[in-house]
Amino acid sequence: MAMPAMMRVVAGVQWWSERHGLPHAPRYDPCGATPVPSAAVNARLAALRFAGELTEADAVSHGCRLITASHGAEGAPERITLSLLVDQGGLVTSARFRSAASGDLLAAYDGMLELVVGHLLIDAKEITPRRVEALLRGSGDQPAFDMALDADKPFYVLTKAVQAYEKPKDAPHTADQLPWGDIGLFEKVRRIETVLDQHVRPALASDGGGIDLVDLQSDELIVQYHGACGSCSSSIGGTLTFIQDSLNNHLGTTLKITVSQLETEEAPSFVP
Repeated sequence: MAMPAMMRVVAGVQWWSERHGLPHAPRYDPCGATPVPSAAVNARLAALRFAGELTEADAVSHGCRLITASHGAEGAPERITLSLLVDQGGLVTSARFRSAASGDLLAAYDGMLELVVGHLLIDAKEITPRRVEALLRGSGDQPAFDMALDADKPFYVLTKAVQAYEKPKDAPHTADQLPWGDIGLFEKVRRIETVLDQHVRPALASDGGGIDLVDLQSDELIVQYHGACGSCSSSIGGTLTFIQDSLNNHLGTTLKITVSQLETEEAPSFVP
């Protein structure tokens, strides 16, 4: 029998939460019974301390740096977005979060930030669901919430916040600064064409030749020679090595150049 839509949604949230050691949404109960949150969770939900958002204006007024980080799929109830104020010494002076989470998970997010504020941000990547559960439970004997198997795995959103903090504040965020493996086809072609224009085509043009980019398939770059380059088979090996070395040295890549077609004197010309 097919799983009801609501059951699939709850199961998906539960899977994501368990993968991250987080308290999960109540299990789907076909009889309609809903688990009751613990007293500790109810107390936290009744008085959330860190829900909200901090802005650049807040950072300026407090002489701090604003650090933001998000984790979770867009639109998913477990998605969380953090905004932290960090002073010059790396101390988190204020923190807020936004999330559509509810119940145990919402309480856990709030408790997580209680452990962050007043401490060095670099230490935040050591905060785990188990530590949050202990905070919420306090001196009580009843667990604040049930934890998954990897309850000692740090909250990944805090790891992202630390990474954002360690990145220089004025570091450019343009595609020019991204490593080769993190950019799309358009940016890869743009970089290749830049190297060809600046370092390859002028040298080929001095000998009456040229080169066009035909296709890029993974690490194989397919090109076509024209002019003297395309008609002189005796020099094609040296030219190919020159082009390949120029691209790989300037781009930090391991591209392999393949020539799609050698021009011959009998080849038709498309130039009037």
